[in-house]
Amino acid sequence: MTTTVDQPIGQIIRSARQRLGLSQYVLADQLAAISGKSTMGRDRIARWERGSQVPRSEWRQWLAAVLDVPAERLDAGAEAARRQNRLGHAMVTATAPNGSHTARRSQGTPALLPVFRSRVQAGILAATLLNPNRAFSLSELAEQAGGSLASVSKESKLLEEAGILYTRYDGAIRLIRAATDEPMLTPLTELIRVTYGVPQVIGEEFGRVPGIGRIALVGTWAERFAGLIGPEPDSIQVRIAPQRNEKVSDQDLAAAARRAQTRLHRPVTYNVVHPPPRAGDAANGRTPNRTAPARVPAQRRRRPVVQIVSHSALNALPPAADAWTTGADKIRKFLDDGQLELFSGDSADARPYFEVADAHLTSAEEVAGHSPGSAFVLLCQAVRSIALGLLAAQGLRPVAGSRASVLGQAVVAQFGPQFRQVELLRERLLELDDPTWRDNRIGDLDVHGAIPAARSLLKTSQDLAIELNLFT
Repeated sequence: MTTTVDQPIGQIIRSARQRLGLSQYVLADQLAAISGKSTMGRDRIARWERGSQVPRSEWRQWLAAVLDVPAERLDAGAEAARRQNRLGHAMVTATAPNGSHTARRSQGTPALLPVFRSRVQAGILAATLLNPNRAFSLSELAEQAGGSLASVSKESKLLEEAGILYTRYDGAIRLIRAATDEPMLTPLTELIRVTYGVPQVIGEEFGRVPGIGRIALVGTWAERFAGLIGPEPDSIQVRIAPQRNEKVSDQDLAAAARRAQTRLHRPVTYNVVHPPPRAGDAANGRTPNRTAPARVPAQRRRRPVVQIVSHSALNALPPAADAWTTGADKIRKFLDDGQLELFSGDSADARPYFEVADAHLTSAEEVAGHSPGSAFVLLCQAVRSIALGLLAAQGLRPVAGSRASVLGQAVVAQFGPQFRQVELLRERLLELDDPTWRDNRIGDLDVHGAIPAARSLLKTSQDLAIELNLFT
C-alpha cells in the first residue's frame, strides 16, 4: 500500500495563523466569537499546535472559516496527527517467537543499550536531547517514549534532578526540555544519537528524498530496538518503498545514506522495494517477518521560499561557494570534535531564528531609552539568534554542552569578520554578569550604536541564507 504523508493539523493551524498575522490569543477570541463558546482560550490553541490534542470536528469547521483553510485539509491533518500519535516517533513492534504476542520497546530493560533504566527513559532522552530547541509536554513525551503518563512523569523528574532535563510551566501544562548548558550532555547526546536516536536521523535524512512513500528500519538493529536479545548491530539497514508512480533518485538516496552514516558513526545500507499490486496483497499469502520494521514517517519537504534580494545586497556578500570553501575545514573539525552536529528536516530553517532576532531587536529599540542594560541583553540574544539561524540553514547546530565560543567561530569561519560581533557581544555579556568587573555598565551610546549594526547583520544574514544548502 502507498503511505501518504499529510501535514499534522497542529502545523496547519500554526502556519495559517502566522500567515494571517494572528496571535494565539487573537485566534482564540475569534473562534470564541464565531462559535459562541466563551470557554475557548489560548491554552487550547497551544495544545492543538503542539499536537498534544486534536480539535474535534466542530472546531475544525470553525477553524476552516477563521483561518481560510479547506475543511478537508483540516480533516486530513487531524487524521495525520492521530496516526502520528499512534506510531509515536518511531514505533517498533516485534513478533514474539510464538507469533501471537508483541514486545513493545516501552517495556522492560533496553536490549539496544541496557545501561539505561528502561526503554521509557531512553525514549525520553532521545526525544529531548535530539531536539534541544523544543519543549515537550508530558503527553508528547509519552507518545515519543511509548510509556504511560505516570512512568514518563517519574522518569523525567529523575532526569531533572540529575540536571539533564529542565522543566517550566505554561499555565497548567508542564513543559520539559534538555538542559543544554550542561557539559555532560555532549557525550550523552552522542550516545543517544547512535542508539535510540537512529529513527529520527534516518527519518530526517531519507525523508528529504522526493518520491519516498515509506521508510522502514529492518534487520538486527530493529530487533534490538524492539527489545529482542541478540548481537550488537553492526550496521543500520533501511528499506525504502517509493510512492506509486514515483521514481526515487539513486543519487539522492546515496547522499542521504552518507549523511546518516556521518551522524550515526556506523554503516547505513538501504534497498528499494516497490509496493506490490493492490489486488494481490490478500492473495499472496505472505506471512509477517519475525520482526516488523520500525516505521519512520517521511518528513515533509520544505518548499523553497521566494524572496526579493537587491543586487547591491548580493554584491556585498561573499558568494556562498566561497563561504563553503573557506569555512568547510573549520566546520568539519567542529563536527569531528563533537562541538557541532548535523541535523535536517523542518528544523533546518533559518527563518524562525531570524524572526526571534527581529523581535528582540524591536524590543531593544523600545526599552533602550529608559533601560539600556535590558536593551543590551536583548541585543546580544538577537545576534546569537542570527548566528544560530545561519547554521540552521546549513543543517548545523551546537551540541548541548559545547564550548560557548563555537557559535561565533563557526560563522566567522564561513562568512567573514563582519560576524565577529557574535563572540564579542557574548564576551561583553559575561563581563556584565561579573560584579567585580571594572566596567560593567551599559550606556545609551553603547546601545544606540549597536542596534543599527545588528539590524544590518540581520539583513545580511537573511540575504545570505537564501544561498545556503545543507552542509555535507
